[in-house]
Amino acid sequence: MDTMSVISGIEAALADQLYLVGDDPALVSAGEALLTALRPALSQAALDLAQQAAEEADAQLPDHEVNVVLQDGEPSLTVRPVESDVTFTTEDLAARMTLRLPKLLKSELEEAAGVTGDSINAYVVKALSSSGRPSRRTGKRITGRFQT
Repeated sequence: MDTMSVISGIEAALADQLYLVGDDPALVSAGEALLTALRPALSQAALDLAQQAAEEADAQLPDHEVNVVLQDGEPSLTVRPVESDVTFTTEDLAARMTLRLPKLLKSELEEAAGVTGDSINAYVVKALSSSGRPSRRTGKRITGRFQT
């Protein structure tokens, strides 16, 4: 993410507005103080937006982990698959059950299983195996350095 250019654009717009006040030294001084005070708040707002984006993406990608990482002072999102603790073989599949579901849901399951390359049975077993456990993630982690 290029937050610095966005912050610079906001600062430039504020400086343009400050220029419009004219030659009143009190207003110029107050405007410059305001601009200086806003810089850390703008940087924090950029980090907060990156964190919100990570949380939104994380919620939409249940089989992936999304984190905010600072690289050279700029936040970026990293996405990596969550390693599943569940492994099974066909010998492990001894129980059998019949499941009645709407045709539309069956079609959606077939499509989702096709995307992952699994059979419908394997797809459902993997999904049920991973969703019944409490999440290993307890919170979000932000790594790196932040310079103001």
